[in-house]
Amino acid sequence: MNLYNLEKILSLTQEPDLQEDFNKWIRQKEVVGFLEQEIEDEDIIIYATLPHLFIHAVLIPERQLNKSNIKDLIRWDCDPFSTWGVVCSSDNVWVEEPLANSGSKIINQGEQIIFCRSFEGNKPTKNYIEIEQKISHILGIHYVSERNSWCRLDQFGDIEEIIKIIEVSDLPYDESGKIITAKKDILGKYTSIRQFVLCRTFDFTRYKTNGFSGWGNKDKPVEFGNKKTIFGNLVIYEGYGSYSRGVQIKNISVPKEQIIKTMWEGPSHKDRKQYASFIAQDWKNKWIAEISCNPSCLANYFTKSELPFEITPAFFRPEVLLKYKSDREKYELNSRSVSCRGAWHLETFDINDAGQVHTYLIYLSRLPYKEQLHWKQYNEKPKTPIAKRAFTTDFEGQFYDEYDPLNGLKHKLEELQRAKVNWWTLRNEDAIKRVQYPFTASRDEWADEILNLDQLLIEGFKEKWFRQKAKDLGREIDIKWRALKLVVECLIGIGFDEDHASQLIQPFKKVHDLRSKLKGHVSGNEAEEIRKQVLSEFKSFRKHFEHLCAKCDENLEMIIKAFQEL
Repeated sequence: MNLYNLEKILSLTQEPDLQEDFNKWIRQKEVVGFLEQEIEDEDIIIYATLPHLFIHAVLIPERQLNKSNIKDLIRWDCDPFSTWGVVCSSDNVWVEEPLANSGSKIINQGEQIIFCRSFEGNKPTKNYIEIEQKISHILGIHYVSERNSWCRLDQFGDIEEIIKIIEVSDLPYDESGKIITAKKDILGKYTSIRQFVLCRTFDFTRYKTNGFSGWGNKDKPVEFGNKKTIFGNLVIYEGYGSYSRGVQIKNISVPKEQIIKTMWEGPSHKDRKQYASFIAQDWKNKWIAEISCNPSCLANYFTKSELPFEITPAFFRPEVLLKYKSDREKYELNSRSVSCRGAWHLETFDINDAGQVHTYLIYLSRLPYKEQLHWKQYNEKPKTPIAKRAFTTDFEGQFYDEYDPLNGLKHKLEELQRAKVNWWTLRNEDAIKRVQYPFTASRDEWADEILNLDQLLIEGFKEKWFRQKAKDLGREIDIKWRALKLVVECLIGIGFDEDHASQLIQPFKKVHDLRSKLKGHVSGNEAEEIRKQVLSEFKSFRKHFEHLCAKCDENLEMIIKAFQEL
C-alpha cells in the first residue's frame, strides 16, 4: 500500500450515489484485484477497519492448500480484540491463546500479529494497539509514539518505520477508521524463521448507509476470489447490498539463506561490496594517488606487497564533519572519532595544521558506501602532513600529552559533576559531547559552538546557590545580578581583591557576551565587527575558540580551588 496516498483503499469504501453505480459497486468486482495488487507492495495491510471494509492478518503454519483446509479457513471468526486469557472449569484453570476460538482449526494453530486493547484507567488513550512480543523482539522493533509506529534503525542510523498505524478521518457520515501496515520483507523474515505464511481474513460489506435494515435469510453465496491465493464467498442482494468473506493466503517469507548471510555479515553486506576511491598519500610508495579503500587493494605491515598500507591517509576539507554536527541525535562526534547510532563507527580522524581532516583508507572501507561517497566529495590532496597527535598515537604508539584547551576544560567540568559540588552542575547530559572546536571558516558553526560552550559552562553555575552564599558572606546583592556577577561577589566575600575576582570571571563573561551578540543578533553590525576582530587577531575561528577555552580552563582551576572550602 502507498503510505502517502490512500486513494486506492478509500475508493473501496465510497458508497455511490446513483443507483446504477451502486448496483455495480455491490458486485465487488474490484476487491480481488485490489487484494492481489496490494499484497505485492513494500508495505502491506495487516489490519484495516473502515466503512464497508475489514481486513485482519494472522500467521498460520505452512501447508499445501486443498479444498478441505480452504473450507476450514473460510470459517474464520476472529479479530484483533482476541487476547490471551484465563479459562476455568469447575475443577481446572488454564491459559487460552488468542486464536483458540478463531472458528478455523488451521488458524487456531497460528499467531496473531496485532492486539487491540483498552484500559478504562487511562481515558485519553484508553484504546491502543500492541504487537505480538515475539514479533517485535525478533524483528528488533520498538514503538515510537510520535511516529505512531514500531520502528528500528536502518544501516544508515535513520529511524525506519516497520509497522505503522494510520488513523483515517474525514470520512462520509463522520466515520473514521484505522489502517495498520507492515514492511513485507521485514515481516517475511519472521514468517521464514517460524515457517508461517500470511493469512489475511477479509470482510467487505456494502449497503446503503441510510437505507439498511439488515440482511434477509435468503443467502445464496457464490464463490469469490481467484482460486489461487484468494478464497471466499460473496452474497449479493440485488439493488440492496452485498457481503463477501474470505481469506487471502500469501507466502511472504524471505529465503533463509539470505537471513543467515545477513546475520553473519551484517545488514549492509550488499552495501559493503562497494568501495569508493580516494586521493591519498601513499607513503609506502612515496606518491599521491587515487586509491580504492577496498581492503583487497590494501596491505598491512606483515604482508609483502606493493599495495598501499591500510593506514594510508586520505585528506578532506573540514566541511566533511559539519554533517555530524547538524544531527546530534543521530551522530556522536568526538574529538577524534564519529559514529552513527546503531549503524557505523569511524575509529579515528584528526586535523592537520592546514585544517584538513584526515583518516585512513582502512577505516573508510568500513563505512557504508553511501557514507564513503559523502567523504569522497570533500576529498583533496594533502596540504601538510598528518597532525602531530595522529603521528604520535597511530604510528609511534605513544600517548599524546600535549595540552588541549577544550579537552582540559571538559575534564574539569566532568570532575565537578562527579564531585557533586554545590555551585555547578551539568544541566544536560549531552552538553559535554555537544561542544566541539569549529572545524571550518563558517561563521554559523563558530557561533553555534560559542552557544554550546555557554550552555555547558555558564549555564552550569547555580545562580540560586551563589546568591545565598554571597548574602551569607556579607555582600550586598542586587536582585538583578545574574550568576557571573554573583560568582565575583562570592570571591570577594572569601577574601579576593575586587579586580582579581573580576579578572577571574572575565573569560566566562566573554563567552556569555559572545553568545548574546552572535546568536541573538546574527545580522547586526556589532556581530560583524566582532567576527572581523576575531579573524584579524586569531586568523581562524578555531584558534580563537582554543584561546577562549584555554582562558576559561585556566581560570576555572583557580575558582575551583577558591571554592573548595565553601
